[in-house]
Amino acid sequence: MKLSRKTYYGLRACLALAQAEETLSIQVLSDREGIPFGYLEKIFQTLRKAGIVEAKKGTSGGYTLTNKPEETSVWSILSALEGPLKTFPAAEDGKLLCLHVSHCQTNEVLRTLDTALESSLSKVTLATLLTGNHIS
Repeated sequence: MKLSRKTYYGLRACLALAQAEETLSIQVLSDREGIPFGYLEKIFQTLRKAGIVEAKKGTSGGYTLTNKPEETSVWSILSALEGPLKTFPAAEDGKLLCLHVSHCQTNEVLRTLDTALESSLSKVTLATLLTGNHIS
């Protein structure tokens, strides 16, 4: 599985918001993080639609996290920016692709990997990353 630059930038920007004590504009985030302004603007549109960040209008407007850093998981950010994160499309229309016994066994390994990935990254929050605690 390979994550996009969009996801890398989005996670960095969410961490910057988690550290900030005030609303931050896209321009400020772009400058601080070295992320192209237009690209970051599109990323934040996606994150806003997913309910991860919220926009505030006005002269002191910008973005904040919708929830506290300890309530915002890395999994939610990755899923919002990447879409469904699966190692292999093991089902079509809800039916498993088990043409042979070996297919079912292989699919089970991939489902286990998908479940472990989601479980692990759901436990890692922005607060976890900010405190520098080891991720287990």
